[in-house]
Amino acid sequence: MIITSIRVSLLLVVLSALLLSSCSMDSEPIVDTIPRVKYFEVGEQATGQSRRISGKLVAADMSALSFSVSGTVDQVLVNRGDAVRQGQVLAVLDIEPLRLAVEQARAQLTIARAKVTETKQVYERTVSLFSKRASSQAEVDTATANHSTARGNLKAAQSDLEHKQRNFSQAELTAPFAGTIAERTIDPFQETTVGKDAFLLQSSGALDVEVRIPETLIRDVDYGQVVQVTFPTLQDISLNGVVSEIGSRVETGNAFPVSIQLPVSDADLRPGMTASITFNFDQYLEGRTVYLIPLSALAIELGTIRQTVENGPKTPQNTAPLFIIDNNNQLQVRNVVIGDLRGNQLEVYEGLEAGEKIVSAGVTFLREHMTVELWTPEQGLTDG
Repeated sequence: MIITSIRVSLLLVVLSALLLSSCSMDSEPIVDTIPRVKYFEVGEQATGQSRRISGKLVAADMSALSFSVSGTVDQVLVNRGDAVRQGQVLAVLDIEPLRLAVEQARAQLTIARAKVTETKQVYERTVSLFSKRASSQAEVDTATANHSTARGNLKAAQSDLEHKQRNFSQAELTAPFAGTIAERTIDPFQETTVGKDAFLLQSSGALDVEVRIPETLIRDVDYGQVVQVTFPTLQDISLNGVVSEIGSRVETGNAFPVSIQLPVSDADLRPGMTASITFNFDQYLEGRTVYLIPLSALAIELGTIRQTVENGPKTPQNTAPLFIIDNNNQLQVRNVVIGDLRGNQLEVYEGLEAGEKIVSAGVTFLREHMTVELWTPEQGLTDG
């Protein structure tokens, strides 16, 4: 009985202590901790973004040369890498078969002329006899047809001779412009045909840059657009080029071919070298005010990026939420119109003004109307 009485007394003491402790805790007020946040102050407006894309130097004029007549190659007078002048003879065909063809055509022309003379005399005699009733209408018709055929054969013989003479004159393959032999695909004693490539000639001096523009940027490239061209292996050379050609069909990697014309050529520049082209894309901004903000400022937890169309068939706009810090250091949620990414920054077209402050980190743990303290590099994120 004494032990039981002691246990009851101890239990009452513990319960009394717990009650006193509970009353003491209830009487203390709960103080909310004011979070300290990193922020970004909206600054100067952004210009159009720049993109650097690799390309390759090519000759401004490049031509595949071939003979206009078939035959056997007799001489090849240049090699790959040789510099040639305009009109220089590059290769020559064996001219003997071509000369014989010209002689045969001349002989056929002589025969055709004689035949015309003969059929003309027959025709005139037959018509004279017909007027004297000494020949029939059928004989006149035959003489007329023979003379007409002879004249047609004469024209054909004349054309054939001109063709054979032209072939004879084209036995020499000459350079249409000054340049360098980039490729040679023929050798002496080799048979060649009309149109078969013999040389690849690239012009000397004038150079272009070939580049592939991604489909996401091709709409911002325009004829006459000025770009900056540099060369990784030639650090001291920087040129301004002009967009001269824009491909209409996509090629490998969903990119469009674009040609950049260089205004001058440096002696150190050669076709095949790597070039770096910097495009400054301003037109796509369409005169709009653009600010760049940290990508980490997006408060995705408050809502996903949405695409909206306002007031009819306008271009869809992407909007996303941000935490704006007002003058009382309270957070306000605002949806802003966003654009493209530039590295770890995001374009904002609408919804921000210069000087406004936005939360730039830790947005996951924040809520609207919360009071915050601005963090500076000299401070820690927490008081502890």
